[in-house]
Order: sequence, then structure tokens, then C-alpha cells
Amino acid sequence: MFIIHLLNQIRARWRYPGSMPEEIASALGVGLSNQMSFEDFFNRLTSPHCNPSHLTRLMPRSLAEAQFQNATHCEKFHRATICSYSFPQGWLEFKLHFDDHNLLRRLYIHHHSIPTDQGQELLLK
Repeated sequence: MFIIHLLNQIRARWRYPGSMPEEIASALGVGLSNQMSFEDFFNRLTSPHCNPSHLTRLMPRSLAEAQFQNATHCEKFHRATICSYSFPQGWLEFKLHFDDHNLLRRLYIHHHSIPTDQGQELLLK
């Protein structure tokens, strides 16, 4: 059983040499697998049924940013944080918007295949 798991991990690392879908799944609290193709993974993330359970509206900034500790790169700004993940199909970025009290208000996903500059909003509870 251990060998099968190890072989699956090697196969997933071959498919995703940078970031892996399960890193994002863990940050957001959604069910995603490293065994998925990037297209399936991306479609699940951008579907209206993708509801992050680890991030909630009005969550303190420190807790929201801590969810993305496995990101390849994070940049903090006055009212936003951008956490980036590297994939062979391009960078996948999550932009967290905060209010004046450093509470999470909105979450957007950015990728070159999303046609709007703002990205696509992921709905928070």
C-alpha cells in the first residue's frame, strides 16, 4: 500500500513540478486531488459550487493569510494580499481583499485563462 501511495506521489510531482492541487485544497478547504488534470482542477476551483470552508467573510487577516503558507509567493499590500502558485499551465493567484479593520471581505482567483482583469470571485461564507 505504501508503494502505491509513493508511486502516486511521484506521478503527481511529475505532473505538477511546482505547486500541487492539494496545497490549494488545504488552503481553501475544498476537495481537490493531485491526481486530477489541471483542467479538471481549474474547473472545480472556478465553478460556482466551490465554497472555501477554511476562509470566511470577516476573518482576521492574520488567519486568512496563514491558510496560504504553502504558496510559492505571497505579496502583502495595504488592503490586499496576493498568494501565487506555480503550475506548468501558468501562475494561479489568489487575491484576498481586506477592509480598514483587516477583515477578509473578498477572495478572487486569477489565471491567464480568466478573461477579466479582476479575476473570478470565490464566494465566502
